[in-house]
Amino acid sequence: MKEMKIIIIVFLLSSLSINNKLQGIWKSTDNNTVKYLNFKPDGKLLEIKSKETYSYDFTTKENFIQLELKNGGIMEQSFYIEGDTLILQSFIDGKQIINKFVKEKLAL
Repeated sequence: MKEMKIIIIVFLLSSLSINNKLQGIWKSTDNNTVKYLNFKPDGKLLEIKSKETYSYDFTTKENFIQLELKNGGIMEQSFYIEGDTLILQSFIDGKQIINKFVKEKLAL
């Protein structure tokens, strides 16, 4: 029983660590369609494209982000972070889609 508690604590801490790395504003590296992602600590994601803003609830499991869509559907993307770059990978109609975002540093 004690080992199970330790495993659960380690899992929760690693989950929090992943969320902490995601928190903040990320700018897309695609010059054709600039967009921003803002991962908030309360499990909200703001996606900002042109003059539109979309809000999603999100959760992370290992290296996957699960988004709850407005229509009740769920979208899942794998992700990893290399330095200050967030890389999101998904498959649409069997085609691999990779999007890269750079962490924005805010000057106050």
